[in-house]
Amino acid sequence: MKIYKKIMNALAAVEKIVLVISTLLILVLTVGNVFSRKVIHRSWSFTEELVVAVFVLITLLAAALACREGELVSLTLATDRLPKKLKKPSVILITVLSIIFSVILFKYGMDKVITQLQNGKRTFVLNWPEWIFWSFVPIGAGCMILHFIEFCLDFCCKTDSAKNTDNSTKSNMNTITTDKKEAK
Repeated sequence: MKIYKKIMNALAAVEKIVLVISTLLILVLTVGNVFSRKVIHRSWSFTEELVVAVFVLITLLAAALACREGELVSLTLATDRLPKKLKKPSVILITVLSIIFSVILFKYGMDKVITQLQNGKRTFVLNWPEWIFWSFVPIGAGCMILHFIEFCLDFCCKTDSAKNTDNSTKSNMNTITTDKKEAK
């Protein structure tokens, strides 16, 4: 289990680095394009293709990291009210359903990548192979699957990250309850 956790920590670190670089890339491209349009009066036509593709990558990797923390796994409003003996089965059920969704996303993303590889389809402005951009979908879905499994194992084995998620959920619920009492 410790080796698995080290691998998942390394994957999360790579995901975070990719997210930082991708966000900086979007920032530079968008600001640069605005500057170019306003000052030089020439638009960078390639920015739209890159920004849209990289935004898909950012969205899916951020969702995967949220899965790791249990943020995407369940609606805590419902699961927090369950008796203790039903919490573990509900997390397992939600994880299974989430993995099924992610597997479907992965499958359709891979189908699209394979189709574009076979057709040799290219982007309009950059003339890059479109499969490069579509590969972000199965990459993100694969990361989500791994992190859903990681969270479920953490929760079922009650490791530190699952305990932290449980405690943060409880403190959030206490804050909400206190805020409601103060509002009355």
